Order: sequence, then C-alpha cells, then structure tokens
Amino acid sequence: MGRETVPLGLPEIDRLLPDGGLLAGALHEVEAGPAPSGRVAAHDGAALGFTAFLLSRLGPGTLLWCRQPAGADAPLYAPAIAAWFDPARLLMVTARREEDLFWAMEEGLRTPGIAAVVGETRAADPTAGRRLSLAAEKNGVPALLLRPQPAPPQSVCTTRWRIASAPSSVAPAPSPDLVQARWQVELRRNRFGLPSVEETPSWLLEWNDETRRLAVVSQAQHGSAGAPQRQRLVG
Repeated sequence: MGRETVPLGLPEIDRLLPDGGLLAGALHEVEAGPAPSGRVAAHDGAALGFTAFLLSRLGPGTLLWCRQPAGADAPLYAPAIAAWFDPARLLMVTARREEDLFWAMEEGLRTPGIAAVVGETRAADPTAGRRLSLAAEKNGVPALLLRPQPAPPQSVCTTRWRIASAPSSVAPAPSPDLVQARWQVELRRNRFGLPSVEETPSWLLEWNDETRRLAVVSQAQHGSAGAPQRQRLVG
C-alpha cells in the first residue's frame, strides 16, 4: 500500500491487517463492548486498556489525548497507564464541546512531534471523521476515536475495534495468586485488510503482569476463565 504500518506484536491479528500492522496515517475507532454482566461500561478498563496498548506500539513522541469535562467518566489513572507507556508523554486537552474536541484532534495531527491523537467522544460526525481521516493520512499520524458505546455502521475509519472485559484467569504455579486480566476483542471493520466485511474476527487477549505482554488465548483455553476482573485504568 506504500503507507507505514505498525505491527501489534500479535501474529494472529497482524496477519489480517494491511501489510501486517495498523496503518499509521489513518483513523481508527475503539468502542466499548458489553461486560460479562451485559452492561456496556465506558471505563471498565477494557476499551481504555486496548487504546493504551495501541499507543504503546507507536514510536516516540507526544501522545495527545482529547476529552470533554469529566461527568460520569473518570480521568485516566497514571499508574495503570504506565504499564503501557510513560505518562509523561501524555498531553491532555479538555474541550467543552464536541466540535472543539474534533478541532483539537485535527490540529494535533498537524503538529510536529505528535506521535498519535486520541479523542474520547460519543458523537458520530461524518464530516469531522473525514477531516480527521484526511489529516491523519496527510501527516502520517494515527488518530484514535475512543467511544463508550457502539458507533453507527457508516464510518470513514480504517479499523473499528470492539473491546469488552472478559472473565479473568488465575496464573498457574508458582504464582497462583496472580490474576491475569482478559479482553474480548472484535475487529468489526478492516477497510484494507482481511477477511471480508461479512466476517467479524474475534480474539481473547490476556495480559500477563510478569511478562508485561498481551497474548492471544487459544480456543482450547477459553473455558478456563475465572471470575471477572476489571483492570483499573481510571482513578
């Protein structure tokens, strides 16, 4: 395709993405899926955690994170973010209106030294999405829209991911007290990759605190999950 891609380090997922990785100069969406209880929680840690994981795969530079004033949503929790990247790299912008949030994201994509731009939003603005997509492509900087609920099916995003908390597992001996968080990840849109639009690939990812890495859990292990565990990415 002639554009830079960033491997996620998960071969099962990378092989479906264009050129084996996430397109850097593109717009991507991450939306919260239902938890084991069936409720969609904006900040149960799953969608936020996956967004932080994507950011950790990028190169050096400032990470611009745009959000609106906290209401029901809590701010990011720096000690948990540190599992993925240095919180000192994070530049937070608070916008009162959705249009201001999109403006800040677009300006960030044009700013030298910015490695990625994240925007937390409930809005579905096709015009703003197209502008973000064009700015990301022109400047080679990824833009991530983090949504606390499913987005409309029409979108200009290159990929759309739905992330939900999954029942966690207990590590085997000699660390039986170590609880390993799991996420259910669906790739609901993959504009330039595989498979076809009629298919929705899904993976169970597990975070290992000792190795500090994500890994895909094999199908044979799906039934070994224990009680649900929320990873704290907010405070």
